[in-house]
Amino acid sequence: MRLKKWVIMSKFAVIMSSCATLQNNAKYDLVEGVYRLKVDNKKFNCYVENNADSIKITNLASKISTNLPEQIRIFSPIKQRFIKSSLDIDILTTLLKIRPQVKQIIPAQLNTAFNGNLYIGHRTDVYQISYQQNPLNNYKRKVNHFGFSGGVFVGLGNTVMTPTTTNNSISTEYDGIILQKGLAGIIAVNKLTIGLSIGFDNLLDTNQDLWIYQNKPWFGLMLGLNLN
Repeated sequence: MRLKKWVIMSKFAVIMSSCATLQNNAKYDLVEGVYRLKVDNKKFNCYVENNADSIKITNLASKISTNLPEQIRIFSPIKQRFIKSSLDIDILTTLLKIRPQVKQIIPAQLNTAFNGNLYIGHRTDVYQISYQQNPLNNYKRKVNHFGFSGGVFVGLGNTVMTPTTTNNSISTEYDGIILQKGLAGIIAVNKLTIGLSIGFDNLLDTNQDLWIYQNKPWFGLMLGLNLN
């Protein structure tokens, strides 16, 4: 009972710390740097500078600069998209796993055991700048962020070993340590980040050949905590 309580509290702490980190992560802000800018189906490389009251955009080919102020009085229908690709290194935790039915031994299962994974993938971040009217009839600049990432993960977790999950090959119950790995896709909308994954688990003890989920696929919902 104490072990289950500790697992629940630990998982809650990871989720809360993840949310706090996501709110302060630079990938979710349009920071200074080189981007690929798309305007009216035209693309070019630019350098973005964040000033106190405006965003300065410099075309790297022509060296021509433009400024996007915080507020404007005349509506601008043009939407500008800044695109940046990067290596993505995350810590992922699987909030839940769906394990398909294994023959006639056990039906489909929903698992929420504690786990942690290192994720490496390729990420594309898109920042869309537009202007929205406020009650003062001014148009205020708004930046929306969308992120997409795909890659691989590997990590450790735990699973409850029972007679049922070993086809009655053991008579005791215990928490087994598993190695998990797989593929994941991460989607970020502003500061909300979720991921979907497909993975495989390996039990790391002498009962691995008895465990009915050994190397069987599962599908998961994941939360990412970005490290870079």
